[in-house]
Amino acid sequence: MASVNRHSYVPLYLQIARTIEQMVRSGELQPGMQLPSEREIAEQFSVSRVTARQALDELVSGGIAYRVQGRGTFVAEPKIREVSGLCSFSDDMRSQGLEPSSRVLSQKIVPPTDEIRRKLKLGPDDLILQLDRVRLADGRPVAFERASVNIKLCPGLENDDLATQSLFALLRNKYDVYPEWAEAEIEARGALAEEAGLLEMGIGQPVMVAYRMTYTEEFEPIEYVISVYRGDRFTFYVGRQRIPSPFEGE
Repeated sequence: MASVNRHSYVPLYLQIARTIEQMVRSGELQPGMQLPSEREIAEQFSVSRVTARQALDELVSGGIAYRVQGRGTFVAEPKIREVSGLCSFSDDMRSQGLEPSSRVLSQKIVPPTDEIRRKLKLGPDDLILQLDRVRLADGRPVAFERASVNIKLCPGLENDDLATQSLFALLRNKYDVYPEWAEAEIEARGALAEEAGLLEMGIGQPVMVAYRMTYTEEFEPIEYVISVYRGDRFTFYVGRQRIPSPFEGE
């Protein structure tokens, strides 16, 4: 590890944290690897253990590392910058240099619940395709997704391979159904038992849940999706937006 500059205006703990962060970003320290202890950092950089603790705190608060009680501090998986829960999972992952894939848990025609029927504007006898998938990035599970699809728009979709194909791409290329609009609500909560098992995380660990409606250009409902994302892997970003002036309503 590099030494610290005691004449710099940058605090010592921050210099140490940045040095370790650079080792993570360069690949020298890989996700899951244990970081040096407070004592080891203090000895390496000739600083107090208080300063060493501050450096580790900085890495944890920045999402670079995480703590395990009684075991130490470890390199965290890199965050995935998810855009509002509105876009195709496959497109989002590829835009960040990650390879998307899916593990299909269930793909079947079922009667919708009353809530889904209202959301998709279905008749009393209409059915839906219920598609449950674990979504993976570079082979690692990062999200669980349940999609309720208006099968009237894409009859036969239940027979397509949705483990290796993007649903949006299939809708466009095979069924001439073009997802153009989406709206989403996002909440944070703890992982339920089934979700935790699928996403290889602990029960109660933080997840972010996106509830998304997708529409055609004419605002015909295509699907309603509930996506459960690992909280330690995703940040949600809504992008730059103009703040209304006071005259436009507060």
